[in-house]
Amino acid sequence: MELITQGYGLLIWQLSGLIYLGFWAYALFDCLRSDFQGPNQKLIWLILILFAPIIGTFLYLSMNRRTKVRRTFQPNFHKKTHY
Repeated sequence: MELITQGYGLLIWQLSGLIYLGFWAYALFDCLRSDFQGPNQKLIWLILILFAPIIGTFLYLSMNRRTKVRRTFQPNFHKKTHY
């Protein structure tokens, strides 16, 4: 009795690689769009994501909320605009 049938191992590797590629692309584009607290933090994260992709991607995704500049929504309802 075989526990693993032939052919499914390659499919699992391909699906996990595709899922990882999605995480990597999300981390890369999120890093490019974001503002950071320090002047060189974006460059450091980009280098880490590009040159140490497995470690850098998951480190960025787990730590990015601590290093980003938080934007607050402050609408000005008292300003009058004329159309």
